[in-house]
Amino acid sequence: MLTNLRLFLAKLSSPDGIDARSLIIYRNVFQSVFVKGFGILIGFLTIPLTLTYISVSDFGIWMTITFLTSWFSLVDVSFGNGLRNSLVSFFTTGDTQTARRYVSTLYFLSGGLALLLAITFMAVGHYVSWTALLNIRSDNPEQVNGIITYTLVGFSVQLLLKPINSILLADQKAALVGWILLLINALIIGIIYFGAPYFDKSLLLIAHIYNLVPIVILGLVSLYFFARIYANIAPGFAHIDLSLSQELFSIGGQFFVLQLVSVLVFTSGGLFISYFLGSDSVAPYSIANKYFSVITVLYGIVITPYWSAFTDAYVKQDKAWIQHTMRQLNRISAGMALLAVLMLVAANTIFKIWIGSKVTVSFDLSVSLLLYVISFMFLSNYNSFINGTGKIRILVYASLLGVILYLLLTTVLFRWAEAGPASVAIAGTIWNLALLGICMREYKMILRRMPSTIPEHQETY
Repeated sequence: MLTNLRLFLAKLSSPDGIDARSLIIYRNVFQSVFVKGFGILIGFLTIPLTLTYISVSDFGIWMTITFLTSWFSLVDVSFGNGLRNSLVSFFTTGDTQTARRYVSTLYFLSGGLALLLAITFMAVGHYVSWTALLNIRSDNPEQVNGIITYTLVGFSVQLLLKPINSILLADQKAALVGWILLLINALIIGIIYFGAPYFDKSLLLIAHIYNLVPIVILGLVSLYFFARIYANIAPGFAHIDLSLSQELFSIGGQFFVLQLVSVLVFTSGGLFISYFLGSDSVAPYSIANKYFSVITVLYGIVITPYWSAFTDAYVKQDKAWIQHTMRQLNRISAGMALLAVLMLVAANTIFKIWIGSKVTVSFDLSVSLLLYVISFMFLSNYNSFINGTGKIRILVYASLLGVILYLLLTTVLFRWAEAGPASVAIAGTIWNLALLGICMREYKMILRRMPSTIPEHQETY
């Protein structure tokens, strides 16, 4: 293993050792290892620190609220992904004028959506009881309803500020996106820790911290990048081109459907648990999910830069690089699966050290989450390739059918199988495997239509 590592490092340092596309990916991965490592540490520290501010019951409520906001995050991610694939070609050709029109139009549309969502959330919050809708048990339901509306409005403001992440990803600077998230989370945990002696600890205070910090950081980061690095594509009213709206909505709309299913399957487990079992049952799932999500976060370090790299390779018809890269990714997934099994063996011990006796996590819940994260990794490999090519129509149709089947399966597992919180992980694993089969088939079909020759223009460093 050490010999292989030395050979790999020697290859990186050799002038003709590695192609330019792969070198960019490896640089992003190496930076992200450091960034995500601190991010994981902060994520683990956040839970026990938050539990010093609020009770386990209120923590379950807050986790339910954050799961709710993840539903609406699909709007900004979808349209950002629609822009991302287009910007890759603009960065390659240096067409900054067209890129600026796309960026300006996206910000204009994002601002309109943010305003619409904020008004909608305030109107719905005035007439609808969120606690009744989400089956949240609280001694102060009126305050919880207000916090949910406030958090959703805060999310709407973030919607206007997040396109900078899509621009960085398109420019193959995935590590910088990780740095921004790390800065946000570090500031949140710093305020929680150092402010403890001075604040009146409550659920409302936690909501203030988690809502305001991302808005401030994203706003400052956007100003910095558009003033310095991306001044030539900075959004402006004069560059808004509403004729691009149809294209952005068309591409973004397809990603919207995919993100809808992704949010439903991958991040909304807490909402389903709250609805079927009550918010008190959310805490064990949230803690176990946080623990095993270490695997998905680590793998996210690896897979994130590949989306735009696959786009570049597909545009240049570099079939050999795509095939070689997919084999590498599958080997890495197998290695990470073994690490996930070791985490399962150590799970109960780590939970006791981390959380103590406040929350109990069942073994069957841990096993179901293990299977979920393993299937998720292999799916991510092929899904990143297909997203990068933009050939997602078949996935859209599959997702429309799949979301219905997923809801039915989840209901059966909760109501009749009585699988408890593990229901969402079991249903998610089944969905991952079904979608993996579809993605692998589409991957093979796309490769068959590509020439077998290796592009001569591919640069090496």
